Amino acid sequence: MGCSQGLVDQHGGEVPESLEALVKLPGVGRKTANVVMGSAFGKATGVVVDTHMGRISRRLAITQQTDPVRAGRDLVACLSPAHWIRFSHQLIEHGRSICTARKPRCESCPLEDLCPQKGVRKPAAGR
Repeated sequence: MGCSQGLVDQHGGEVPESLEALVKLPGVGRKTANVVMGSAFGKATGVVVDTHMGRISRRLAITQQTDPVRAGRDLVACLSPAHWIRFSHQLIEHGRSICTARKPRCESCPLEDLCPQKGVRKPAAGR
C-alpha cells in the first residue's frame, strides 16, 4: 500500500495534521512529515534535516551528528520553535545554491563570518 492509498484508507483522503499520523503512512519519514507539518499546516514540529541541512549544520559546527534524528535534536535545541520552519527552508536552499557538497561557493556565502570552515576548505583536485 502506498502513501496515497494510506491517505484514502486511513484518513478519508485527507492529509492528517499530526506528525505521528504522517510517519505511519508508507514512505513518509520524519523529514517529509516535518515539511508537511510546516508547509501545509504552519505547525513547527521540528527542523527538517535532509542532506543539505545535515551538511551545513556540520560545517557550521552546530552538530557533529550524521544521523538525521540526532542532528535534528541538536538543531531544535539551539533554535526557538518559531524559527524552525523558516530556518529549515532557508538552510536547505542555501545548501542547494551556495554551500554545495562538492564545490561550495564560500566567496558568495552570507554565513562566511560564522563558518569554522572559512579558509580551511580547499577545492578538490582537478577542479
